[in-house]
Amino acid sequence: MKKKSSTFLYWKRYTLPKYLREMKKLNIGGFSSGNEISLIVDGSDCYRQFYEAIENARSSINLETYIFRSDEAGWDIAGRLVDAVGRGVEVNLVYDAIGSIKTSRSIFSFMRTAGVEVIEYHPIFPWRKFWNITLRDHRKILVVDGKSAFIGGLNIGNEYAGNMYTEEYQRDTHVRITGPAVRDIQFFFMENWFRNGGSVVDYSRHFPHMKKTGSKMLMVLCTKSRRNVRPIHFSYLSAIDSARDTILLANAYFIPDQKIYRSLVSAAKRGVSVRIMLPSRYVMPIVKNAVRYLYRRYLRHGIELYEYEGAVLHVKSAVIDGVWSMVGSSNLDRLSYRINLELNAVILDEKFGDRMIKVFDDDLKLCKKIELESIKKRSFGRLFLEWLSYRFRNIL
Repeated sequence: MKKKSSTFLYWKRYTLPKYLREMKKLNIGGFSSGNEISLIVDGSDCYRQFYEAIENARSSINLETYIFRSDEAGWDIAGRLVDAVGRGVEVNLVYDAIGSIKTSRSIFSFMRTAGVEVIEYHPIFPWRKFWNITLRDHRKILVVDGKSAFIGGLNIGNEYAGNMYTEEYQRDTHVRITGPAVRDIQFFFMENWFRNGGSVVDYSRHFPHMKKTGSKMLMVLCTKSRRNVRPIHFSYLSAIDSARDTILLANAYFIPDQKIYRSLVSAAKRGVSVRIMLPSRYVMPIVKNAVRYLYRRYLRHGIELYEYEGAVLHVKSAVIDGVWSMVGSSNLDRLSYRINLELNAVILDEKFGDRMIKVFDDDLKLCKKIELESIKKRSFGRLFLEWLSYRFRNIL
C-alpha cells in the first residue's frame, strides 16, 4: 500500500502537471473534479442500467452508437425511446451508416414516426470519394437529462447485452458517469449533432446546472478532425512513457503504430510489467492476422501477451500503475486515433484503478498465455499472411 500511495503522489506531483501542460498546449482540455464513475463489465447489467435511465428520463435523451441492430435488444431500446417521447422527453439518436448497414430501416422509421429525431452518420453515396465509407462514428454515448452519461464499448444489439438475449455475447466494458464531466460528453454529442444536420434543441434540457456528485478526477477525450491533434493517442503515449510499475492493456483491435509500440518496448526495458490482453476470436480474419504479426516482437522484449478465450473480447481499456485508467470506444489502431470519431475517459483515481486491476486479473483466468516458442513455429505462409494483413490494415 505504501508503494502504491507513493506512486499516486508521484503521478499527482510530477506526471499530471506535465500532462496537463501538454494537453493545454494542444488545446485539448483538462481534468474536471467532483465526478462519480461506475465501472460496468457485464453487458446485461449495463443494459438494465440503460433501460432504467431511459425509463426515468424527464427532459432529454441523447444516444450515439456505431451499431444499432434491429434485433430484440434494438427493438427494446427503440420501444423505450418512443415511450420517452410520449412522456414529453426530447430524444435524439445518431447511428453510423456502415456500423448499422445490416439493420432493418423499419426500426428507424418506427422511431422517426413516433417523434425521435434520428440522424444517419455519413450515409453511403456511390458518387462520393470511396463511396463515403471512410470516417465512421465509432462512439457509444448515452446521456440522460444532461446529468448521467454512459460511454464505453457497448453498441446496441443482442451480443452486447450479456446473456439477456443470447448465449453468444461479447465481453465488453462501459462506464456510467455523473457530475461535471457529463457536460463535456454532452458537448461532444451536440457538436456532432449539429455538424450533421441535427435540429435546434432546447439547451436547458441538455445542459442543466451540474453539481459535484463524487471525488473522481476525470478527463473526457474525443478524437478531433484537426490534423495532427490526436488526444486519445497522445494520452496513451504520455501515460505509457510515465509508467513506473505496471501497464495493463485490454484491446479488441490492437494494431498500434510505431510510437505506441516503441513506448511499450521502452517501458518493458526499464522494468515495467507490461501485460496485454487480446481476443482469441475475431469477426474479421484480416484483423486477427494483423494483430498477431507483432506477437514475436512483443514477446522478445518481455511484454506478456494473453488471449481471452471466454467470449469475443470487445474491450478497450487500460490501467497504468493502478492510478491512470482509460475506458472508451477507441481501439489501438490507425482507424481509431486517425480517422474515426471516438470518445474515451481518463480517470485518475486509486480506487477506480484497483477495480480495473481486479477486473483485468479476473479476465486473465479465462485467458491463454502466449509463449514465444509457439510463435516461432509459425509457417512461412502464415507469417506472410500476417505481414500482408498488418500492412493492409495500416494503410486503411
